[in-house]
Amino acid sequence: SNGMVETTWSDLEVASKSTVMEAARQFAEEFTNTAQYQAFEQAYIQYRQDADAQSAIREFQQKQSSLKALQLLNALSEEDRTELQRLQDRFYNQLSVVQYNQAQAELVAISQEIGDFLTKVIGLDFGNSCRRSGGCCG
Repeated sequence: SNGMVETTWSDLEVASKSTVMEAARQFAEEFTNTAQYQAFEQAYIQYRQDADAQSAIREFQQKQSSLKALQLLNALSEEDRTELQRLQDRFYNQLSVVQYNQAQAELVAISQEIGDFLTKVIGLDFGNSCRRSGGCCG
């Protein structure tokens, strides 16, 4: 032997899949009960039900779509650019959109705090693991 301690699976305490799944389920349940998640869910529902916000996003998307070829060629007129910006601003300034974006930012912040906590507790860089796998944290 090279002096290093070899660890085998039998030396490690490995939780059963059902134990891990139950812990994940409990975690998800607790997470969805946080004030931040509840606020995010409410803000999303209000945004989806807001006819003005839905109309504003449709108008912006239609204008953007109609100008896509010109955008790709970098040939938008100043007038088109101004109109696109006006429509985008109109959408982002809708109260339900402002509230949704704020709730989303708060949910992301609490998620990052939870990830940092998990990193400390279990010694796994949770956020980095998610980023590498294309998860929500990156």
